Amino acid sequence: MKQSLRYKLLFLFVWIAFASYGQEAAVKDTSYWKSGAGLALAFDQLLNINPRQGAAQDRLGFGGGINVFGNYQKGRVAWSNLGQWNFGVQRLGTGVVRINNTAANVPFQKSLDELVVSSKLGFKTAEKSKVFYAADFNFLSQLTPTYQGGSSFPGLFLNNVEGSSRLAQLFSPAIINLALGVDYKPNAKFSLFYSPLGAKWVIVSSDAIALRGVHGNPVTKNAQGNIIAAENVDAQLGSQLRAVYTSKFLGDKLAYTSNLLLFSNYLKNPQNVDVDWRNSLSWTLFKNFQLGLLVNFFYDDDMNMFTSDFNAINGIEVDGGGKPVTGPRLSVTQQLLLKYAITF
Repeated sequence: MKQSLRYKLLFLFVWIAFASYGQEAAVKDTSYWKSGAGLALAFDQLLNINPRQGAAQDRLGFGGGINVFGNYQKGRVAWSNLGQWNFGVQRLGTGVVRINNTAANVPFQKSLDELVVSSKLGFKTAEKSKVFYAADFNFLSQLTPTYQGGSSFPGLFLNNVEGSSRLAQLFSPAIINLALGVDYKPNAKFSLFYSPLGAKWVIVSSDAIALRGVHGNPVTKNAQGNIIAAENVDAQLGSQLRAVYTSKFLGDKLAYTSNLLLFSNYLKNPQNVDVDWRNSLSWTLFKNFQLGLLVNFFYDDDMNMFTSDFNAINGIEVDGGGKPVTGPRLSVTQQLLLKYAITF
């Protein structure tokens, strides 16, 4: 009995030793990872009680951004991952507004909602080579629903207001890029990925949103030009290029990152190149706190964008019937944020 107990204890000690060794090895392996996260907040508030005439209007706006990254480098393997969500809403005025024949609280209008997930896995062609065999993945969508107001109360809203209809939501639309190719990394600041054969999917999972025909999914129209049917997925095959540059200046106080994604669809108008170009500029105010500027450019020949008109209601141009004027346009997004960033 005692001998059996000794064997059990010996087995337990050996198991603990191996477990401890494995745990130490696992901890050591994390040194090949570099990860971090950032949280950015934007808040704007103005309250007027019994305001003088011509003074101002109440205003409430908030938003921000969240980004996380994890990069792995060991031997000939390199793997980079990024997740990012930027969001913003605002409300002008207080009390209620009359929409058609219904009184409702002043709704929040959406100013920004963008969810991005990207990943790139590479394997060096040779030990000292700067060229990798690589797979590149990119996902673009939004996290919360967007409602488009009617002619009596135009705008893009966070909640469903009277006379509005759902314009977008998570996976409606979503754009997925997946490509196999080569990645050239001459140094730690720059990389250039190219694939002569990549895939792109435009997904509109909601049937009602797909019938709008504004997100690039294929639609069928009748003789009068009205949409009578729509597909939920547009599968494309083409050439893809991604260029990434990141660097720091002024004693590491100023950081700049640029990420350019280009895609040419072999199956339809290959001369019209889709563009997704993201730029981030951060100035470190003091430890972990940064002032950040985001400027993004987006163009897809199959997607209809609103047309900006700063003299129109809500800044969107409308036609004679009060409907927004849409079409293929270069979309530009700019955001200024106070960020808290940490690397671990």
